Amino acid sequence: MRTDHFDFALPEDRIALHPASPRDAARLLVVKPGEPLANYTVRNLPSLLRPGDALVFNDTRVLNAELTGTRQRGDSTARIGATLIKRLAEGRWQALARPAKRLAVGDRIHFGGTGEMCLLATLDATVSARGEA
Repeated sequence: MRTDHFDFALPEDRIALHPASPRDAARLLVVKPGEPLANYTVRNLPSLLRPGDALVFNDTRVLNAELTGTRQRGDSTARIGATLIKRLAEGRWQALARPAKRLAVGDRIHFGGTGEMCLLATLDATVSARGEA
C-alpha cells in the first residue's frame, strides 16, 4: 500500500495537537457504503456497531518533532514538512512528509540554517523507499 495515496490538504487549525478531553469526545468519521459521510464522537461507537462491522485503527505514534526543510531538484525547490515517526537506526528515521507528492527516492532535503530551529544547526536528509535499509 502506498501512503501517498492518502495525501490530502488539511488546514493547520484542523490538526489535533492534544488528545480530546474527555477521551470519548474525540471525533469519529463513519463511512457506510452508499451513504454520505457522518460525523460522530467516540462515545457513539457502541450504538453504531453491528455484527460483522470492521474497525480500522491507526496506532501510529508520532513524536512531537516536526522539521521544515527545502527540497532542491534542478532549478526547482519545494518546502517540505517532515514529522518523525520512528527511529530505525543511528541517524535514520521513518517520517511522514508533506507534501509527499513533491518527493522522489534519492531527493535531498536540507533542514535548518534559515533561522529555523534545528538542534544540529543544519541537517541534510535523503529520501529512500519505504522499507529500504
